[in-house]
Amino acid sequence: MVSPTRGARPNIDAMRQVGGELKSVDLSAVELKVLDFMRLGKTTKEIAAMLCIPERTVELHIRHSLRRLRARSGEELLSLIGGYH
Repeated sequence: MVSPTRGARPNIDAMRQVGGELKSVDLSAVELKVLDFMRLGKTTKEIAAMLCIPERTVELHIRHSLRRLRARSGEELLSLIGGYH
């Protein structure tokens, strides 16, 4: 079982392209864990159970990551972090 770290420092583990240039983006430790589980094909419900948090919170972490990386879908989000995490 993986437990989230409250108050974890953000990690610069993702990149986004802005105006033709790559910019680093801060994602929290929990957001990175959620994305790792998504990459493994886990469902929101499974991720919530593994992190001992509500499904709604998992969805919130995904939405925050989408917004920060300006991704339009979960697939695009995972492709953006793929080479940098």
